[in-house]
Amino acid sequence: MRVFIGIELSEKMKNHLKTIQAEVKKGCESGKFTAEENFHLTLRFIGAVTGEQLDKIEDILAASTAEQAPFMIKTSQLGAFPKKNKAVVWVGIEANEKLQLLYKRVNAALLSENIKMADEVAFIPHLSLGRGIVLSKEWGEPGAFAPADPVRMKVSQLTLFESKQVEGRLAYIPLKQFPFRG
Repeated sequence: MRVFIGIELSEKMKNHLKTIQAEVKKGCESGKFTAEENFHLTLRFIGAVTGEQLDKIEDILAASTAEQAPFMIKTSQLGAFPKKNKAVVWVGIEANEKLQLLYKRVNAALLSENIKMADEVAFIPHLSLGRGIVLSKEWGEPGAFAPADPVRMKVSQLTLFESKQVEGRLAYIPLKQFPFRG
């Protein structure tokens, strides 16, 4: 089973991303776009786990959310992670100390149990719009496109997701939610 820890998005946030995604589609030559039902904010991608590791992850998330108070996040600019001649195109999340501290707490607890990341990368909070995107020359750099009217959303829980293929499509299935109790 492949899992990750993330934040489920409000309908308002999903609609905002869908609108921006439609604009990006107009300016791209090819790519695979994220299905609306898969929009989320990844806190930590883990990858394949055993049943024993899954139990540890659940214990860590329960402990990590026990004293966490809800907080707000806000969208920012469009960005991209280049991969050869393609990119992962995303909407950023404005710098947020509470989100960073939550990530550090969860990540430290996971590492202490020897649950490593699938990819050792820095935590850059973002909402993926698509992968393997080739933007047209007319589009320019993703950062030049500033989505109007950032959207804010209250974060009040973490979700443990399973990532798997369902009927030939990638699906992110919520396995368990961990409400903030602080």
